[in-house]
Amino acid sequence: MTAGRRTGDEGSSLPLVLLCFLVAVAAASGVDLDTVYESGLATGDTLPLATEQAQRAVEEYAAAGHGGADGFAARAEVVGERVTVACQRVVSVPFGRLFGVGGGLDRSTVSTARTPLRP
Repeated sequence: MTAGRRTGDEGSSLPLVLLCFLVAVAAASGVDLDTVYESGLATGDTLPLATEQAQRAVEEYAAAGHGGADGFAARAEVVGERVTVACQRVVSVPFGRLFGVGGGLDRSTVSTARTPLRP
């Protein structure tokens, strides 16, 4: 949060959860073409995800500070057709200094998305 700017979600985890979900969906859109060409696909298979593309999508969201998420950090893990994204940020709390959390609270969440892509 920028100093002096109130968003109404100070201390809330919901914006982080939504942002992490969007990052997971974006990360679940890259196909690992090398695996497809090397292994082939059977009828009904989903297309495998590319780890590098998923991580790049996560890094792009983190660098852009989407959703006003100052201090946003995330990492992706790809297993087959699923990507799991772990997100973290520090959120400010109204009157946090009075409660001993003037530096904010560390919030984290995990979102998982499966590729919607079919051959």
